[in-house]
Amino acid sequence: MKKGFVFIETIITVVILSASLIYLYSSYSSIINNEEARAYYDDPAYIYKTSYIRDFLLDNSDIELVKSTAYDDFYSVNISPNYSGLFDANNKDDFAYIWSYFNVYQMLIISKDLIECDGTANDTKICKDTYDNLSYNMRNYIKSLNDVSKDYYLIVEFSEKIDDANGKIKSCILGTDTYCHSYYASLGI
Repeated sequence: MKKGFVFIETIITVVILSASLIYLYSSYSSIINNEEARAYYDDPAYIYKTSYIRDFLLDNSDIELVKSTAYDDFYSVNISPNYSGLFDANNKDDFAYIWSYFNVYQMLIISKDLIECDGTANDTKICKDTYDNLSYNMRNYIKSLNDVSKDYYLIVEFSEKIDDANGKIKSCILGTDTYCHSYYASLGI
């Protein structure tokens, strides 16, 4: 009788300890994932770069035309130095230089409506279509946004790595170069 009771006590203790360890592991894992995302999202250095890009767009492009005409089928618009009608010839070259200098991988202007989408089956067709055209990492970044005080947001994805030879940051191609990381920042526009 005593042996059976000790066996049951041991099983209950093992179950309680296992459940506690699983809970601690999941909590720790969640904290680590949040910190990793925080390291790549909205770092002050990238917010500064995004601010510079936003100011250049506001001062030297026809960004208001894009905001008023480009959101019929999607809540996002890809902006690049080759975007038709956005710049005159001189400003296009300057923007291409900024693009290269800041190691920009892609740039979007999104409507606040995309932030309000939840990326599930309950979304409207335009939400689903927009999310389908975004990369996995960009979707995750947009889902992390919660400020809808502006009508439009400029989101910039930077792709960079540290050059082992001299320790300088340089541009890289995601999925091709090793140690290449994406950094995201956004500002209202």
